[in-house]
Amino acid sequence: MHILILPSWYPIYPGDINGVFFREQALALARHGHQVGVITLNLRSLRQWRSVFTGRHGVQYEIDAGIPTLRLHGTAWFPRLLPKASAWLWLRHGRRLFEQYVAKYGKPDLIHVHSMLNAGVLAQDIQQRYRIPYVVTEHFTGYARGTLRPAQLRIAATVARHAARRLGVSQPLCDLLQQQLGAAAGIWEEMPNIVEQRFLARPLARRVAPDENFRFVCVALLTEKKGIHDLLQAFAKQFATDAQVTLDIGGDGVERPRLEQLAAHLGIKDRVRFHGALSRDQVVELMEAADAFVLASRYETFGVVVIEALALGKPVIATRCGGPESIIRAQDGLLVPTRDINALAEAMQQIRENAGCYQADVIRADCASRYSEKAVVDRLTKIYQHVIYPHA
Repeated sequence: MHILILPSWYPIYPGDINGVFFREQALALARHGHQVGVITLNLRSLRQWRSVFTGRHGVQYEIDAGIPTLRLHGTAWFPRLLPKASAWLWLRHGRRLFEQYVAKYGKPDLIHVHSMLNAGVLAQDIQQRYRIPYVVTEHFTGYARGTLRPAQLRIAATVARHAARRLGVSQPLCDLLQQQLGAAAGIWEEMPNIVEQRFLARPLARRVAPDENFRFVCVALLTEKKGIHDLLQAFAKQFATDAQVTLDIGGDGVERPRLEQLAAHLGIKDRVRFHGALSRDQVVELMEAADAFVLASRYETFGVVVIEALALGKPVIATRCGGPESIIRAQDGLLVPTRDINALAEAMQQIRENAGCYQADVIRADCASRYSEKAVVDRLTKIYQHVIYPHA
């Protein structure tokens, strides 16, 4: 089948993690025999005003690991306060990009939208003009954070209503979308992200003995919603006097200076290491060297870093922030409430004391059965077949 991926955001350069999971799914579909293409709009905010004059503009053609990728670089002339104007801009640029794609690669059988605002608006327009069906996968945390305006919710509800299938990356997100967009927008089904093969292919590390040094790891964008402030306080509360326990934090972001100051203030600066922005291979190496993974987020729609840790056989502690509830089972680790420093500290102590009870091979095998490339692509392929050949 010829599948056109239409994401609302997408990696712009090698190593860019923004939308990297959309790209990885596209590559997986291609590896399993589908003809796959991507069209993506990179509309820079006016807050990046210098790029209006110095940044790249126009259409860029690229063959990305065998996948034809058309990018349109431009400026988002309208603020988010004007969602209808932003949607119009997507249509204006997107129609042009789609026509160029079809002229070069032919009409796709189906469009797969990643996040409805605003790629879904373009997909709906293409459906009406060319009778090409589309499915949507929603990832955006804005629904849970309550940041969407009524006009944006109305646009999303219209996109969902016209979609052939509606997928959310976790069951809590599906439930939330059902609630916020209404029954008329259709039924939502859970469809997770993929865990990259490089995580499943690594040898499983030896589990530490209870009296050995113990390393926790967290990998996240260092923003407030990731809850790293809570994690540092929980770590200090539970392990202030335990020199054998350390915490590695991978990732960068606007909160890093404040987090480093907090670590110093809490007296744990010498046992918390900030590694900065990491490549995918560096993430593997950092997780592989750890004994347990911690996700302290306040909002997540899924949690790819969680399944990456599970693929390496690591027990995981995560907050009930919207995504991990669909992932973590009793054999995998522990779930705690969001923003609850005491519960997070207690869970970290529990994992520290009982790490030997978690079986790395069992954790990995279950992760692979649910999130491996083959497991997810097989599920997607069945959905595509049902949409394209409904009477077969």
